[in-house]
Amino acid sequence: MELYQLRYFAKVAEMEHMTRAARELNLSEPALSRVIRQLEEELGTKLFERRGRSIVLTESGTLLQTRAGEVLKHVGDIRAELRGVQQERQPVRLVARAAASFLPDLLARFYERSPDVAVSVVQNDNNVIRNQEYDLMIGSTLIHPPKYSSVELVEDPFRVWLPREHPLAAGEAVRLGDLTGQPMIGLAPNRFISVILQQVLDEFDVRVRRPIYSDDPLMIRNLVERGMGFAIVPVYTLQAQDKAGIRELLIAESVPCLRLVLSWKKDAYHPEPVRQLRRFIVEYFRTLPQEEKTAPDHTP
Repeated sequence: MELYQLRYFAKVAEMEHMTRAARELNLSEPALSRVIRQLEEELGTKLFERRGRSIVLTESGTLLQTRAGEVLKHVGDIRAELRGVQQERQPVRLVARAAASFLPDLLARFYERSPDVAVSVVQNDNNVIRNQEYDLMIGSTLIHPPKYSSVELVEDPFRVWLPREHPLAAGEAVRLGDLTGQPMIGLAPNRFISVILQQVLDEFDVRVRRPIYSDDPLMIRNLVERGMGFAIVPVYTLQAQDKAGIRELLIAESVPCLRLVLSWKKDAYHPEPVRQLRRFIVEYFRTLPQEEKTAPDHTP
């Protein structure tokens, strides 16, 4: 019994159709049929029986499908681990879709602990994300992440940024209704966060003007400081370290809270440098000073 025979059998069992399976495997149908027939002869049992235009597994075929899946998975794991050995010296690819302002401190601390691990930070390449050409990704979500491929780092509540001279900036919290009619510096309309914020504004019947859009936290901060408008931003996803010229205030109403999440590719082999950085990122966010996690800026 050869591995290629098990792979071909598994594809036929999955699709329950010889012609479609042959097309998927880039084989001719007669060649695929011959492989299955040889496998049946070697095992001394029928693996498929015809039912109309389709084929279905026999009892023996069902058993072989289970065992073949286990074997092929183990082979895949071995190949991945061997590739991983070669990748140990490759930079860890970290996608930062959120909390990019934390990365300089985070990576500096990580380098103190693991000076031999190189990290490649990706921020604005959607192809890398779409094709999963990364090892780890920091992003935000409204839902609880799946436990097998993600971990929640910290809750990421929304805050209001206002110019320091704004009439509403003197308090500790802002009612959304008080922002009606004012200019808002917003994220690009098709962004996930923008959709959530629009739903919040609609829920509280808040109508705003949007003179400028930007996805850059520093640009948003600067525009708010110049009095171009207010902004509603998640604390971590779009955090600005320098808030000297703005006030960051709580929202008086109860609104949805995002979650900052670290995720990785499911069922993939992760070399030790990737595992080291993953453990460190989780530890870093869990040990942030409490005031950094929750407290807005209240300085006069």
